[in-house]
Amino acid sequence: MIISVLVQISFNKKEKTFDYLVPQNLIKKIEIGKRVFVPFGKQKLEGFILDIKDNSNYKLKSIISIIDEEPILNKELLNLGIEISNDIICNLISIYQAMLPNGYKANVKNKINIKSEKYLVIKNIEKAKTFIEMSRAKKQIEIVNDIFEKGEILKNKYNSSLVKQLIDKDIIKIKEKETYRINNNDDIFPLNILNKNQIDALNKINESNKDVVLLHGVTGSGKTEIYMHLIKKQIDNNKTAILLVPEISLTPQMINRFKRHFNNIAVLHSGLSDSEKYDEYRKIIRGEVSIVIGARSAIFAPLRNIGIIIIDEEQSSSYKQDHNPRYNAIDVAMKRGKYHNCKVILGSATPTIESYARADKGYYELVTLNTRANNAKLPNVKIIDMKEEIRKGNTIFSTELIDNINDRLEKKEQIILFLNKRGYTSYQMCSNCGTVIKCPNCDITLTYHKNSEMNRCHYCGYGEPVSNICPSCKNESLRNFGLGTEKVEEELNKLFKARVIRMDMDTTSRKGSHEKIINSFMNHDYDILVGTQMIAKG
Repeated sequence: MIISVLVQISFNKKEKTFDYLVPQNLIKKIEIGKRVFVPFGKQKLEGFILDIKDNSNYKLKSIISIIDEEPILNKELLNLGIEISNDIICNLISIYQAMLPNGYKANVKNKINIKSEKYLVIKNIEKAKTFIEMSRAKKQIEIVNDIFEKGEILKNKYNSSLVKQLIDKDIIKIKEKETYRINNNDDIFPLNILNKNQIDALNKINESNKDVVLLHGVTGSGKTEIYMHLIKKQIDNNKTAILLVPEISLTPQMINRFKRHFNNIAVLHSGLSDSEKYDEYRKIIRGEVSIVIGARSAIFAPLRNIGIIIIDEEQSSSYKQDHNPRYNAIDVAMKRGKYHNCKVILGSATPTIESYARADKGYYELVTLNTRANNAKLPNVKIIDMKEEIRKGNTIFSTELIDNINDRLEKKEQIILFLNKRGYTSYQMCSNCGTVIKCPNCDITLTYHKNSEMNRCHYCGYGEPVSNICPSCKNESLRNFGLGTEKVEEELNKLFKARVIRMDMDTTSRKGSHEKIINSFMNHDYDILVGTQMIAKG
């Protein structure tokens, strides 16, 4: 047997596969989509099996070993990779690597350990029954009865010396069992009853013969409830579903809502550790879940028999990856929807012009929700001319905003302030010669971060210590201009007796910080939440 293997190497020629012989003892384990360990010159590399054939025109080496027990890239994903590679003119190997978590990528040095826990099980049923009848060791009898009742119990539940004695008597034994780092064991509740507008929208989506549906619903109209009913229908038909959200900060909220009604969910987003992603991916490959919720990369989840793909906040730019491979998750969703013959739902209160135009012209089905759930009113919006406020001496907050914040604080209500810039100030400029401090890599202005006393580039991550000396004229004439969330937070603490918390890229870099901030604000541990676009959605 001969296999064609795709390996990750750097050279100028066109990317191609390389043929290898398969030793007789490994032939039965060979499947397309698995990783294999192969010799390549003086190197030993991992690669993906893309083809199996009977002959080759070259003198071949044999593969070293097979890495995976089951294919990690199924036929659909292999073909999808080729299609995307042709569309965006990108190496096929980089597409496949983007589809996989670190634990499954080829040539990733840090391998993921499978987590397991030790359980106690009955080794000899007759001995165990006799022991219960004849023995006077009450605590040991309690352990054996517990195992009989539950089938297995965690080893660390009971005293280790008592457990050892039972093992020595050949009554029980230790069994290692693989466990996942994220488990869904919550109680399940029935789905909420939809209102008339939601039912009409749901029926229109189900009855539509279009492949793509644009669900245009005002903020708070109950789009998520419709998503749940659409997914429930597919699961009842033994199908699976993918739900994409644009921000990591939205993922915990969405997952918590879905966990109330579904217990077969996998989560995929960059906020998880490599080990957690590895576990979630294995759940999907093994067919243990029916729903995948996550950010952009979750569109590559290796689900089979997909019944629906939903993209929430479809107008978000975060569905487009801005580094290699530069794919758009919505385009990938369309391709997967076509393959599985399933609907793709684009949900938004403010859809992109392209999506709305396609819906308006009949290429997509347009479903509209014009009112909020429970007939709640949309807020009044006021536009304040800050030029007039500056003349009054208000540089950051208008008089009306200050008055309204004070009013809400007196009523023990909460306030959310949104600003689309993080950092303290937007840029530094010399008041003498006009020089603006820019990133040497990107040629854009560096943002001043007061907490770290650094000027940082928000594109490439470049940073340098802040200084007030101009690099051009050497005068101490650098001044800070603009406004960021750090400065807003500082001013709020000066103006109001309130508990203020900030949510942006700087405060959410640690694992679980998104969820921690959201929950603490939800529990009214803080009065004012200041943040970037993370807080403007969901």
